Amino acid sequence: MRLNKSILILFVLGTFAACTKVVEKEKIKSDDHHMTSKSAESVHVVEDGNIKLRYLKQEAFNQFVEDGSIKLMSSRAAHAALESANVEEVPKAESTSADDVNQTVDGEGLLLAYPVNLLGENSIFGGVITKISDKKNEDIGSLKLTDLTPIHVITGISRDSSGSYLTLIGCASKCEEESRQGAMMSFPIVGMDIEKNELIVDLSEAGAELNLLQMMDPKGEETKLKAIKSETVTFDYSVTTLIFDVKSQFIPVDREETDETAPVTDVVVRWYLKLNSGFNPAFAARAPIKEVGFFKTERSKDAKIMRHSLANNGKKVHYYVKNVPEKFQPHVKASFDSWNAEFKAIIGRDLLSYEFIPAGDPLNEKIIAGDIRFNVMEWDLDNLATYGGLGPSIANQHSGEIFSANILLQGPKIVEMYTKWFEVSASVRALIAQGREAEADAMAKKFVSSIQSEQKRAKDITYKVSLGKNKMNVHSQRPELEDPIVKGLFELVPEGMTFDTYMPGYFQEMIQHEMGHNLGLRHNFRGNLGSNESKTKGSVSRSIMEYLGRGFRYLNAIGLYDRMAIAYGYKNVAPTHADWFCTDEDQALDAKSILERSPECSKADATPDPFSYWEKRLNRAIDLMVSPNTPRAPYLTMAHITDEVKDVANAFSGYALSAEKTAATWTNFFGKADRPENKADVKSYVVASLKTRLCSQKIAEAIALKESPEAIKATQDSYDALMKTMNDQMIKMGLLKDKEEICK
Repeated sequence: MRLNKSILILFVLGTFAACTKVVEKEKIKSDDHHMTSKSAESVHVVEDGNIKLRYLKQEAFNQFVEDGSIKLMSSRAAHAALESANVEEVPKAESTSADDVNQTVDGEGLLLAYPVNLLGENSIFGGVITKISDKKNEDIGSLKLTDLTPIHVITGISRDSSGSYLTLIGCASKCEEESRQGAMMSFPIVGMDIEKNELIVDLSEAGAELNLLQMMDPKGEETKLKAIKSETVTFDYSVTTLIFDVKSQFIPVDREETDETAPVTDVVVRWYLKLNSGFNPAFAARAPIKEVGFFKTERSKDAKIMRHSLANNGKKVHYYVKNVPEKFQPHVKASFDSWNAEFKAIIGRDLLSYEFIPAGDPLNEKIIAGDIRFNVMEWDLDNLATYGGLGPSIANQHSGEIFSANILLQGPKIVEMYTKWFEVSASVRALIAQGREAEADAMAKKFVSSIQSEQKRAKDITYKVSLGKNKMNVHSQRPELEDPIVKGLFELVPEGMTFDTYMPGYFQEMIQHEMGHNLGLRHNFRGNLGSNESKTKGSVSRSIMEYLGRGFRYLNAIGLYDRMAIAYGYKNVAPTHADWFCTDEDQALDAKSILERSPECSKADATPDPFSYWEKRLNRAIDLMVSPNTPRAPYLTMAHITDEVKDVANAFSGYALSAEKTAATWTNFFGKADRPENKADVKSYVVASLKTRLCSQKIAEAIALKESPEAIKATQDSYDALMKTMNDQMIKMGLLKDKEEICK
């Protein structure tokens, strides 16, 4: 390391270790305490209460070394001072950096003066991907907000033959009082200010140690990228929190590092070290219960639910809302206000506050989604992703107290896609009215194919990111946060519906849903069992955490289940219903789980009578593949509806195979005029329902009436593909035996 080109950041904290002031996140100062490797100031001093910081660049640092106030760590004086401090030595963390990745840029580094009296203090450590320069790649863009579940650590000193290190010591999982602590991360100590009793710590090497994308995909097999450079670029703080950014640079794996024309992708991770004194000591940890679903802490032995603190002197959980176009801001406002109305009824006051950050406001650069000091809702103008909305939060793993929550909205992409949907629907209907059905079919097929082709660009990749033995959360691929931008087939917009009448409900539902995640709530796939047929707002589910398709989603709203869950999480009120909730892992996803899990727990169903819903979906699939009401061949192929047909096959299989074990929990299946009265007859009833629909002679008659031999063949092929998909999936789930067919 070349000290004469380094930046020294003196983190003079004084009584920092004893500071227990909890700082409200509602406002930040325009002169935020911020330092980068390109900052112009030679000496910069800022103060915030008992905290004082001094930033010094190379000439100031050189002067300190020259006048002897800072001793290099290689000196006897520094070693003696450290020995006299009676600091207990701890093991050093293993290096995770790649040898072929440059650690710094232009020899510049970041140095932090860390007070010796902070050694042994309890903090939490983590990091979040906050910026990705590639604006077109959905796979890479979906990695934004990937984070490390916070690790509770203490700081200690470690040594080996190469020098001394500031090391973070913590427990990664199932942590309790007597858990073994391990070294998580080590930073070189390059000097010591003996008079101020501060260790001069080199943060620049964190740029190599904390290169997440390199750790995730070292050979570029998934990302098709290889790391060429990694550096610590920014240091910042907010009372009890140290922040530093690591920027890593990547080029395509098939390009040479010397190729100046190779496109470069920058990935920035914002790492943090937050003192436990920054948390509210009055926060009451709450245990998870089966009646309602909250996200849970992962590190502690006894999991706690994740929620925001109410014990903050009435201060609200404040959000900064970025980039939302003025046209859609009322939908954001309505979403916040609707949650506040619920909290006012439950806890007696609003919980949330928010402010829109105008374009051109300097806060746009300071407030970044993923910075744990803030709560941010962002209309993402920078990156494409595979989701419509994403709402992860970060919590203290000992208590469950949420200290940062973010929502990313793929707003521009949603607006573009849904605008096109309405335009195409109007054009198709106009062509049909003119008797130009073939052109209408072609237009509809082209639109559906283009949407599905665009979605397939998001390859089926499962990223696995780890820091040592600690797995990181790629939130965009977590089922419990899943909210894809496209769900199901894009059929024509319902008659009479316009973009301006549909989208307010769609955006409000999506934002309320993601805010529910921010508040701690998980998906609830039993919400639709409490729906009704009124087609009014809130009629399609008793939970905003439901997972609904386009035909229902715009009507969804915060419901009875959500109020019950919030009452438990935030007021410790016992739930009044034990059968209103199920979530992702409660679904039947394979031949083993389908025998024991209720078919009514499904992210793909709707209405209070799911079995009738699936019968209608099967009828619709047959109509699409046979087109019985027209002499033309169907305009769609099986490839367009494969996922939906598999959902149908799974649902019928679930009812037939799980009845013996789960029928007692079903809602609205029994009691219908044509349905069996006991569970023993359910399987035969389900099989008969399948045969009635799939094996009807009317299908063969409709195929025979097509307008030409080519149309007959195309329709027969389409129907055969439908039958094969249904049979194969039912064999996979266990309803049919190997090579068995439902119509034989």
